[in-house]
Amino acid sequence: MAESHVISALVSKRSEILGEVEYHEALLREYKENLASIDRTIHIFDTSYDLRTIKSKRVSRDRYFKNGETVVLILDALRKSNKPMKTDEICSTIASRKALVLGSEQEKATFQKAIVASLSRTVDNNLVERVGRDGLTMIWQIKAVV
Repeated sequence: MAESHVISALVSKRSEILGEVEYHEALLREYKENLASIDRTIHIFDTSYDLRTIKSKRVSRDRYFKNGETVVLILDALRKSNKPMKTDEICSTIASRKALVLGSEQEKATFQKAIVASLSRTVDNNLVERVGRDGLTMIWQIKAVV
C-alpha cells in the first residue's frame, strides 16, 4: 500500500497543476474573446478583409522580470557582494531576492539565460565586466570608473 505522505504530496501537486490549467484555460478564453472583438472591428471598417491573411507574431515574454529590472538587480547583487561573482551566484542572489522557487532544471536554465542576456547588455553598456572564468562559468564585477 502506498505511503500516505506520498499520496498527500501527489494530491497536492495535482491540485496545484489543475489550478494552473484552469487559470490558463480562462486566460485563453479571454484572449479568444479579445481576438473575436478585434476581428469584428476590422470588419466594421472593411467587410471584405480576409482575416486568414493575418499571420501570428511570435511573442516572447520574460516572466521573471519587469522591463529594466534585471540590470538593477544584477548591479545591486554585485555591489553588495564587494567581490567578483560567478554567474550562478548572481542568479541565486537574484532568485532569493525575488523569492523565486525555480523547481525544474528547465526553469533554472530559462532564468539563467535571462540573467546572462542582461549581463551581456551590461557589458556592452560598460557597467559590468568579465574578470575571469571558473571552468565554463564566467566571473563578473562592476566595471571600475576611470
